[in-house]
Amino acid sequence: MILILIFCSFNLLIFWLVKSHLRSEMIAQNRLTLQKVAERYQFQFDKVREALYKQFTDKNVITLNNQVVIKKDPESLNTRPIVLSIQSIASDSELYLDNLILMFRSTNLTLSKLGPGTTDDLFSSIYDSKAYPPTYWQTQFERSDNYVLHPAALFGSASPAGESTGRMLIPYSIKPALADDMLIAMIDGNRLRDAILKDYPYLDLTIAGPNQAIIYETKKDSHPLSESIDIEYQNEDGLRFVMKMTSPDFSSKILRLDNLMIILLIASIIVAFIVSLFFSRRLNRPVRQLLQEKDEIAQELQDQQSELTNYHFINKLKNIPNEPGEWEPIQGTEGTFTIVLYELRFRSPAFTQIPLSREHLSQTIGEHLKRMTDEQFPDSHTFQIEQHQFLTVFPGNERDRILLLLEALKLVLDTDRRYVLVTAAISSAFESAIQFGHAYRQVNEIATHARLLDETQIVVEYRSDSSTYFLTLTQEQDLTTALKSGKEQDILDLFMPWLEELEQNEASVAMFKIMVLAVTDKAKMVLEHYKVHSDDIRQLRSILLQLDECCTLDEYKQSFASYFRIVTQLIREKKETNDPIIEHVLSIIQEQYAEDLSLDVLADQLNLSTSYLSTYIKEKTGANFMEHLHHRRVGNAQELLLHSDMNIQDIGIQVGYRNISSFNRMFKNRTGSSPGEYRRTHLLDK
Repeated sequence: MILILIFCSFNLLIFWLVKSHLRSEMIAQNRLTLQKVAERYQFQFDKVREALYKQFTDKNVITLNNQVVIKKDPESLNTRPIVLSIQSIASDSELYLDNLILMFRSTNLTLSKLGPGTTDDLFSSIYDSKAYPPTYWQTQFERSDNYVLHPAALFGSASPAGESTGRMLIPYSIKPALADDMLIAMIDGNRLRDAILKDYPYLDLTIAGPNQAIIYETKKDSHPLSESIDIEYQNEDGLRFVMKMTSPDFSSKILRLDNLMIILLIASIIVAFIVSLFFSRRLNRPVRQLLQEKDEIAQELQDQQSELTNYHFINKLKNIPNEPGEWEPIQGTEGTFTIVLYELRFRSPAFTQIPLSREHLSQTIGEHLKRMTDEQFPDSHTFQIEQHQFLTVFPGNERDRILLLLEALKLVLDTDRRYVLVTAAISSAFESAIQFGHAYRQVNEIATHARLLDETQIVVEYRSDSSTYFLTLTQEQDLTTALKSGKEQDILDLFMPWLEELEQNEASVAMFKIMVLAVTDKAKMVLEHYKVHSDDIRQLRSILLQLDECCTLDEYKQSFASYFRIVTQLIREKKETNDPIIEHVLSIIQEQYAEDLSLDVLADQLNLSTSYLSTYIKEKTGANFMEHLHHRRVGNAQELLLHSDMNIQDIGIQVGYRNISSFNRMFKNRTGSSPGEYRRTHLLDK
């Protein structure tokens, strides 16, 4: 009876879990539906926004605005082309527009699909609304935002009762800073709702703006007295979509679980009977436990023997003397032997997505090495001496068999070459265990001759480098001149052939590391010459770490391109600090990088043409306006990733990227890694 009660309780627990799972599943389905609806709304708003921008920047609109600003006689204004263009846009069925209205700050003139008129007449009769009187639109000329999506309201003539009746419209306006005209798109909210929600006719949806104002409500809650669950989704523009899900949506499914509960109850009784029989045979347990403990003791003794052998080898490697007679020599550590050193070079996260930690990778490779070696050489011993080094001791002198084993291991190790490259160095045969330290130094020296190959390397002998890297006096002068010019492409054209020459001369990994040190030291001297602040130089740390972990020529090229990009930018910024135009542009980028900056607006502020200002910035700084803007945004994002707990999407929005894909792409182009990889790597380094 106790077992039956236990399994009945288990039955009730299953029922509760299934019910919870069903509830969670329906919430997830409704969340996907809400996301799909939100994306459709965002797509429509983006289309309207594109139409607004195209019409606002139309040359006829710009010409008319200039004429209005100089207070030209309204009777002489040519408004027909603009009215025809507005009528064409308003008649586009895919935009769901009721009208498109062009109004001006300094005059009462208003243009719409109905033709020219006055602002007071239009917003007091045809588009009369308590929420949007004519004075409201005049105050909009003082705002700072370029685009504003206004809350929906009823627009139409006043009824005899004094209430506003007519169409439910969502105003969407464009008014850049300092502009004297404003363009308002009147979106037909109900038509847009019917088009988007045709597959979900009973969906109860509310759209709220970034300031929590209600933009639009469907008001189709068919279960006002039922328990409801609010599901929210927020897009990249800050719009928040809220959908109500009521309990009757899934109550019918819950009822079907009653039958399942009865079946489980019967099954519980049957299982209880079977389990009672199982426990009645518990007399076998003590015997099985004794046998299991015997196997565990044997395994523990074997592990202790292996650890003791490791300790003996490490003592010999590090020349740690033992007291005479302290222990008997371990089998396999005396007599002729050959050793193989496996050195691991982990690929940088900037070049590959590593799903495992380096410790896990190292442990996995060590297990492969030990298993395959023990199969062919049972008397050998494999152990780890550093995180990136494994050592195998082979008794006797069987070099040919060892090479065959290494060839077989190469096929296995190459499957993980995306994450780690392995160099296997084989020593000579040594006659006595007292030479173990010398053997280890020999294979360490042999391993340093590994080349920049994207595969496992087996190094069997010393190889003198055909090219020892050093900077000649001419190369030093050319590199210094290129760095001081601040032109990234000139440096790359000069330096990349040096890298390729090293590769052609089969230089070792060690020679490439010497080259990295020589070039970065020279760049550091140039930065110190221009008195670049140490805080600015810190942004080179991640690239220097990346250079230290390059494993192929392509990785060196990519890393040096990123390194020189930052170095030349620092030099250019230091050289151009006294240019008033550049100071103004860089100051705007520095302070307003998170806003929707435009080169056109900056050109207007400086009374320059856009093309001239773009060319001027490129000539003076070596980079165009957008490159400076992206550099500032990514730099601030790096600080937030390292010194805040904000999620990556919020950081992208805060630094000015409204689209998370654009943020990820720009961040990886400039740092070599995605935001998530950058945060993980630097937190681990810290």
